Amino acid sequence: MKGDKRTSPNKIYDVAGAAGVSLATVSRVLNHPEKVKPATREKIERIIKELGYKPNLNAKGLASSKSTTVAVVVPELTRSSIAGMVDGIAATAIRRGYLIRLFVNNSSNSENPVNEEQELWRTVMSSGVDGILYINDEIADEYLEIIKESSVSVVLTNTVCSDPEIPSVAIDYKKAAYEMTKEMIERGNKKIWIISTIKKYAVNDLKVQGYETAMKEAGLEPRIINVSGKTYLNEKSYYEILKDEYPDVAIVVRDSMAVSFINVARQLHISIPDELQVIGFQNTKYAELSRPTLTCINTPIYEIGEVAMDLLTDLMHEAELEEEYYNDFKHNDDKDEGLLEEKIEINKNVDYSIVWRQSTK
Repeated sequence: MKGDKRTSPNKIYDVAGAAGVSLATVSRVLNHPEKVKPATREKIERIIKELGYKPNLNAKGLASSKSTTVAVVVPELTRSSIAGMVDGIAATAIRRGYLIRLFVNNSSNSENPVNEEQELWRTVMSSGVDGILYINDEIADEYLEIIKESSVSVVLTNTVCSDPEIPSVAIDYKKAAYEMTKEMIERGNKKIWIISTIKKYAVNDLKVQGYETAMKEAGLEPRIINVSGKTYLNEKSYYEILKDEYPDVAIVVRDSMAVSFINVARQLHISIPDELQVIGFQNTKYAELSRPTLTCINTPIYEIGEVAMDLLTDLMHEAELEEEYYNDFKHNDDKDEGLLEEKIEINKNVDYSIVWRQSTK
């Protein structure tokens, strides 16, 4: 007899088809109704009731084949920004029913960093985790295909990436540095420097680009000073620079480096902020402990971790829905793949802000 070949009770794709939405939208109504527009939610809830659909709790998330563990790959844990992101990830993982497993990426300190990182990716992907959060300043292009071909979902967290098809969460560093520089120019400052790192980091390069754009638009000469990211080394550089001259404003790519810059300026009896204003980038604990306290472009590291874990969970759930759908319709030509169309935004920018403190006028 021609007709509906399914003899099982109504399933999630029946609800999606009747409502004219994707599987993931129905899933969100069931699991996170607050994330769905009221009109859409009410329509789906009505159809669920009409069809008598009941979620299969035993099969939810294909739990029998999932580890409910996600890998978090970090470059190090000593940086407060990394620790803050991991805190946000961990809190969200608990709320979403996942455990996290940390992997430390030491490839930058290796004699053969490419081989070291390739081995790390192999280790992580064979560890049985359901998803991967990768935290670093950047990711080399040679690893992008590995991510695309991965059998598990991957989200780059505060990591600069050249491929918009790779899911990622960060802030717009270039725009943040541009707007901060423009603000200080509009306040009448003309001699504005940016302090970055000798070691190349894509995140810092974006900050420098934003700064340069604002300076050139205003007809001012940019000055980029590169020093070590390590305090015991950069203080010597700061001393050599500041003993001869200093700017109206210094924008520094990390809070810890900015605090070090302030300390050297004060040793040279340069008044902060009357003679020299200093701005950090992150808003970590160092900003409030500094004397004077440090004005910062606030990088909401905890929130970046939260949003990244939420995005990873949504992507993992989407993959599970697709697997369940195709398994059910394996021998059925009537499947409607339109139900799988997903509107998950895979590249998310978290809002930043400026926290004004004593190091600026």
